[in-house]
Amino acid sequence: LLLGLIALLAVHCVWAEETTGDDFTPPQSLKEGWYARIETGMGRIVARLLPVQAPQSVAHFVALARGEMEWTDPVTGERLRQPFYDGTRVDYSKAGTSFEVGRLSGTGGVAPLIYVPIEGPGPVNFFSGGRLGMGRSPLGRISAVIFFVTVSAQPWLNGEHPCFGEIVEGEEVAHRIAGVKTFNNGRPMEDIRIDGIHIFSVGEPAPLPEPKRYHPPRATPTPVR
Repeated sequence: LLLGLIALLAVHCVWAEETTGDDFTPPQSLKEGWYARIETGMGRIVARLLPVQAPQSVAHFVALARGEMEWTDPVTGERLRQPFYDGTRVDYSKAGTSFEVGRLSGTGGVAPLIYVPIEGPGPVNFFSGGRLGMGRSPLGRISAVIFFVTVSAQPWLNGEHPCFGEIVEGEEVAHRIAGVKTFNNGRPMEDIRIDGIHIFSVGEPAPLPEPKRYHPPRATPTPVR
């Protein structure tokens, strides 16, 4: 009877793993900390998150990825609490430079209006490629929704965009995405979807910070001379 029960439990565990479709095992080389596993139509990217140097950037990114933060659909006005990035697509790409995610399809390039303060720079910065950063609006406000992934050194971004993560696995995937053919506006001709962003930890890192509502200062128009 005991052997039969053990066998039944083993079968159940295998079934549960297969039905989730999730066969990911974190590499043993990963240091203690928090990580994001970004599943795309072109492969997997794993990035170490940097909550010490960019606490609110990480807090908002994680809350949106998990579906823990309410956001408003910019077209319908509907308030939603569900994983934001699942099913979104890469909406901008520049060969040898970066790609960007966070604008909802069918909105004309609009994302929910959620912002974070300028954070950093810290020890991990844009002097090297393979970094995750938060986007910036034309008015200089830092989006808490739109993020980009660099594939080359872009030091001019330091102090202008929070660097909140660094790639530890799948940098070749980031290069492939950044290298796709695009239209004149930078939108990839190929539909590259984000299948999901999954947050996980290695070891026993400190708890992640909680996202705080941030109201950026009102932009001052530049006087016309």
